[in-house]
Amino acid sequence: MTRRITISLPDDVATYVERTQGNTSGFIAGILRRKMRADSLRAGWAERGYLVTEEDVERTRERLAALPPISDEQHARNLEWLRQFDDDGAAAA
Repeated sequence: MTRRITISLPDDVATYVERTQGNTSGFIAGILRRKMRADSLRAGWAERGYLVTEEDVERTRERLAALPPISDEQHARNLEWLRQFDDDGAAAA
């Protein structure tokens, strides 16, 4: 089931989505599903006593950005491995 809603986006964001993604609704739904999964993971960790803050996330992003790049082949293997944890069957790229 789907519901129609109307949203407003800044001009630069709307132009990007229209130019690069084609299906605006699908693109936004994918972003929101990713956020929902992240929120669910954080809630599960909090229930077990692990609080993940935005600072933790930013620190981890910085650490990962400092690592050497991986090959396209390794990236594809990583995405395939991640699919086992994805409810809708599509790993986030």
